[in-house]
Amino acid sequence: MMVKKLNSRINKTSAALERERNKNIEITARVGWGSGMRKVHIGPSFRRENELEERLKNYIEQLKELMLNSIKKSHE
Repeated sequence: MMVKKLNSRINKTSAALERERNKNIEITARVGWGSGMRKVHIGPSFRRENELEERLKNYIEQLKELMLNSIKKSHE
C-alpha cells in the first residue's frame, strides 16, 4: 500500500473512532441514576469502538513497516 493511502485510512479511521466514542459517551450520559438498580442492560456496546481501535493499530503498524522498508532500501 502506498503511504498516502495508509495515511488517509488512518485519518478516516481515527475520525470514525472519535465519533463512536462521542456516541458512547452520550448514551452513557443519558442513563439515569436509578437504572443501575434495575436488572436491564443499561450500557452501550463498545464492540465497534474496539474494532476501530484494532483497525487503527493495524494501519499504523503497516505504515511503520512500510517506512522502515523504504529506509532500508534507500541505504542499500
